[in-house]
Amino acid sequence: MARIGHRRQQGQAGFSLLEMLITIIVLASGLLAIGSMYGAIMNANTLSKQRSEAVVLGEKKLEELRAQSYASLVSGSETIAAASSSGGSANYQRSWSIAVASSGLDYKDASITVTWTDSKNQSQDIVLSTRISNVSATPVMIP
Repeated sequence: MARIGHRRQQGQAGFSLLEMLITIIVLASGLLAIGSMYGAIMNANTLSKQRSEAVVLGEKKLEELRAQSYASLVSGSETIAAASSSGGSANYQRSWSIAVASSGLDYKDASITVTWTDSKNQSQDIVLSTRISNVSATPVMIP
């Protein structure tokens, strides 16, 4: 007698087309999520690098101001191009202001602001401040 139709034999294993489609959809969704997360991580990494470069530029200017004579400290600004050797991607504007202390003490307040435009075309800035004294360092002799 001939059988009509087809029945699965006992012990036969495999995947149906529907199971394969569901697997592909789940896998594709996971890969897309990882891809978008990778992009966000790369943007955050770039901003972090730019912020670190800006802090270094601000600290460098603070040290330059500290090395000057007290009487010659004046406000100013300058533009600093990205260092191609470091893989920098931003141009920085560095400005500093010097203010004489209002308390009558012999020091000046120095404030350095470093600004730049990030990869999302948003303005970013950092501000560093310090006080520079007119007291010269004299060595102390211990008997």
